[in-house]
Amino acid sequence: MAVPKSSAFTLLEMMTTVSIMAILVSLGIPAFQEYARKQAMSAAVHALHSDLLMGRSHAIHQDMQVVGCPGSPGQGCTGVNDWSEGWIIFGDDNEDRNLQDDENILRHGQSVPDLLILSSASRTSIRFYPNGSAPGSNGSISFCDSGGPEKARKLVISNLGRIRRDSATTISDAQCP
Repeated sequence: MAVPKSSAFTLLEMMTTVSIMAILVSLGIPAFQEYARKQAMSAAVHALHSDLLMGRSHAIHQDMQVVGCPGSPGQGCTGVNDWSEGWIIFGDDNEDRNLQDDENILRHGQSVPDLLILSSASRTSIRFYPNGSAPGSNGSISFCDSGGPEKARKLVISNLGRIRRDSATTISDAQCP
């Protein structure tokens, strides 16, 4: 009578497999964290960019001023240049650059964890006129995270209202967390 063959793993085979899996996981986690960081940065840049573009478009099509600023629907504009806690885009009917109860909020951006979003110190809000221009000095909004200045991004808003994405090569170490 023949003895049936055993199909079990030996302890050595199982330990080898677990060791290889541990090595692969330890190599994969940092790469995944870098990927997640890049995606969060990209999503935040895209969200603010599209909200500002929509605000400019609304200003042109509705023949009114539209303001984008750091803030929330309940509090209005904060008056500071830190957009990290969220932003609002609203139709500024009375053209005072402040959100009133009767003015429509067009977009509301949520806070972005682990990301510092700062506009130029002199541009605490972005205003679009009915012709699509953004009066005042050229503005920029920088996005910085744990990747440091070399991984930072920014939106640049011209006086004509054009909004473009760029790498933030001029951002200092002090501006990045």
